[in-house]
Amino acid sequence: MVILQAGSPVEMPWIDRCMALVHSYLGGQAGASAVLRVITGQVNPSGKLAETYPLRYEDTPVSAYFPGQQRTAEYREGLYVGYRYFETVGDQVRFPFGYGLSYTTFEYDDLMVTPTTVTFTVKNTGMLAGAEVAQVYVGCPNSKQYRPLKELKGFSKVFLQPGESKTVVVPLDDKAFRYFDALTDDWEIETAEYQIMVGSNVHDIRLRAPVSVEGSVNQCFPDPEKLPSYHCGHVEHVTQAEFESLLGRPVPDPNWDTTTLGMNDTIYQLSYARSRLARLIFHILTVVKDRSISKGTPNLDILAMYYVPFRGIAKLTGGLVTMDMAKALVVIVNGHFIKGFRQMVRAIRSKPRRVSALETDET
Repeated sequence: MVILQAGSPVEMPWIDRCMALVHSYLGGQAGASAVLRVITGQVNPSGKLAETYPLRYEDTPVSAYFPGQQRTAEYREGLYVGYRYFETVGDQVRFPFGYGLSYTTFEYDDLMVTPTTVTFTVKNTGMLAGAEVAQVYVGCPNSKQYRPLKELKGFSKVFLQPGESKTVVVPLDDKAFRYFDALTDDWEIETAEYQIMVGSNVHDIRLRAPVSVEGSVNQCFPDPEKLPSYHCGHVEHVTQAEFESLLGRPVPDPNWDTTTLGMNDTIYQLSYARSRLARLIFHILTVVKDRSISKGTPNLDILAMYYVPFRGIAKLTGGLVTMDMAKALVVIVNGHFIKGFRQMVRAIRSKPRRVSALETDET
């Protein structure tokens, strides 16, 4: 048996060599005792995965774009995040979104749908009491607007004794069928026949039914020839021209060495600073970091400093460095030493005097 603690999906090439897997996410102080109750049968598990677990990281639609090259990250996958991508293109995954086993089994039946309500029955067909998280998805198979094959629109957790059945009602609100139209700059609803899908997870759909929905009057649909990747869902290699067509503007230059550093850039970006002194400081930090890692005892202080943005220096020093001083520091690392030095002097002079704890007690 494997007990997994993780805050995000991980690759599992070893999964075929273990008899059982219990995922506890990040349970905190009481997590271990909770897992113990599950594996000893004191509690019947009923949790569901909040994300898709791919077979490999390279299977995800963001692997070609994320993390960003340097100063920007491009979310070229658009709407096709997680299960919305995998279900649309039909790729195999390790565990689908909403997946989770129980020590009992459940049966779904009697689906009835309207544009505002989904009603169905869930029955516990096993020998133990348990709970099932029934999930409702909406799709529009013949949509003129590019959109995922399935989108979660509601769910309900049902507690059942062995052999017990319950009627479940999941409401569909005004967000169930809408999409954001970049052409009208507003939320719109497409007039179409939609598919209502109910299941134990996004891939295990037990019930389906169509429902017709009358849409809004301002419907505008993008040209499929301009956004071919988004219309078919294969967003693994969206070209820059297609991404810019979606953005409606050119993609920003991602390179740090072609622009000045700003307050949101980190100490790590000092390697691109125009100030020689700043680059020397970065080199020293890097040498210390690499030496500590090679010894097997990483310097956590240096690693933490590496990725602190300049604005973070003011936030993390308890008033020792003000925001104006951090701004002056940015001017200096961008190669304007005299200008930045003057700003630093003014910032230091205008800095509020820190009151010591002793002075506070005396007053």
